[in-house]
Amino acid sequence: MRLVTFAPGDTDGTDGTDGTDGADRLGALITDDSVLDLTAAAADDPRLRSMPALIASGEDGLKIARDLLDRTEFVRPLDTVQLRAPIPRPVKSVYCVGLNFRSHVEQNATALGLAPDIPDVPLFFSKPVTSVIGPDQPIRHDSRLTATLDYEIELAIVIGKGGTWIPREQAAEHIFGYTVVNDVSARELQWRTSQFLYGKGQDSYCPVGPAITTADAMPALDDVVLRLLVNDDVRQEEPAGNMIFDPETVVAELSRGITLEPGDIISLGTPGGCAYQMVPTRYLVPGDTVVMEVTGIGRMTNPVVEVAPARHRAASPAHP
Repeated sequence: MRLVTFAPGDTDGTDGTDGTDGADRLGALITDDSVLDLTAAAADDPRLRSMPALIASGEDGLKIARDLLDRTEFVRPLDTVQLRAPIPRPVKSVYCVGLNFRSHVEQNATALGLAPDIPDVPLFFSKPVTSVIGPDQPIRHDSRLTATLDYEIELAIVIGKGGTWIPREQAAEHIFGYTVVNDVSARELQWRTSQFLYGKGQDSYCPVGPAITTADAMPALDDVVLRLLVNDDVRQEEPAGNMIFDPETVVAELSRGITLEPGDIISLGTPGGCAYQMVPTRYLVPGDTVVMEVTGIGRMTNPVVEVAPARHRAASPAHP
């Protein structure tokens, strides 16, 4: 299944839904143009009220969702709803892996005048939950902070069964599914210290989506192509199978002393082709449109929008 979180276009029940309060719902993509409202189809079942609830429910929830896929009366056109990030507000930071494609390692070395150094273990960092946005939401370009806004398309794991010290040979049992992350980065902020958080953790710097494809429905990684375009220009394109550290290795390594929990997102690194690696460099600017396409998961678009100077705004529980 390809599972999504969406906001309904109306809440009066005339579109075939149950007419509830307009809160985010759990859905399953039936085609690229239609979505089944699983929350409405499951009535009051708490296991299908949200993506985190479904993930936490394990195989029981997935079986209920699969059994509802023929409820065509709850199918609606995708263009009548607004897709959100599959997990709009992760419970914890999004974990990320750096330098996980040889092409990225080599192009990074060339761009920075370094010798290529293939890592022996995964390089981990994280992004705060306030950086997460969904399909069609804007990537914020703040000229007060950066003139080197960059993109990084990445396949990401969503953890199903939690655990710590997970053996590699059992890691697949802990993977609920896969989604797509854009590891947006302000390069001069990233490089001014040895820590990545500030340069990669700004608001909107973690577009996630459009769906979570359950592990059983995901193609073999050699057949999964990561493709990123800026204004219809292909910038990155490479099979996910070229990763240095595969998903099972990443889960095993990260869980050595860190407890992974249901709904945790682990982004697996980007191939070569980033803006700073191009000659001349081609950073994102306001007015650009970034499109990510990944085999088996789908297509996601985010515009780049300039942020006008504004007074400090209080954090909202509804963020992002």
